[in-house]
Amino acid sequence: MRIVGKRILIRDITFKDDENFYEYAKSELVGPDAGWKPVPSLTVARRVIASYILSKDVYAIELISEKKLIGTISIYNYGIRKYNKVKQLGFSLNPAYWNNGYMTEAVLMAIDYVFTKTDCEVLEVGHHSDNYRSKRVIEKCGFIYDGRLCKYKKLYDGRLVDADFYSLTKEDYERKKKYE
Repeated sequence: MRIVGKRILIRDITFKDDENFYEYAKSELVGPDAGWKPVPSLTVARRVIASYILSKDVYAIELISEKKLIGTISIYNYGIRKYNKVKQLGFSLNPAYWNNGYMTEAVLMAIDYVFTKTDCEVLEVGHHSDNYRSKRVIEKCGFIYDGRLCKYKKLYDGRLVDADFYSLTKEDYERKKKYE
C-alpha cells in the first residue's frame, strides 16, 4: 500500500523501520494504552516488525519531511461485528509527534482508502476507555460511538480494561464527502 498525504505517507512497513519503530515502541506512553507491553529491545522490535510484514495489515506512517516512520496504522480484515464486509482500524504514534494532527491525517487517509478501494461497508475502531488521546482522534475523524464493552480484555500486566467502540459506515462516509 502507498497513500500520499499532505505531510505523511502510509506505506508498507519494512525492516529498515526497525530503529524508528523501537524509538517509540519502547515507551511507557504508547504500548500500555494500546494493550501491549513496551518493546524491551531492538531485537524484539525486529520480531514485531516481521510479524507486521507477515500479517499484511499493519502499515508505516512516515513523516514525509523527515523520511521517518513515526507510527503505524492497521487495517484488519475483521471486526467485532460478525459480518464479512467489516474492517477494524488500529493505530499508534511516537509521542514526540503527538498533538500535530499526524494521526488524524493518517486515520482520515485510511478511511478514504477503505471505503474507496475495498468492499468494506463498516469500519470499526476502539480504544481502552481511559485512552483519551485515541478517543479524540476517533471523534475528530467522524466515527459514531457504539458503546462500551466492560472488562473487554485482560492485559499483559493482569489489568482488566473496558473498551469503547465506534463505527463508520460507507453510507455515512459518502454522505460526508458530498458536503466537503
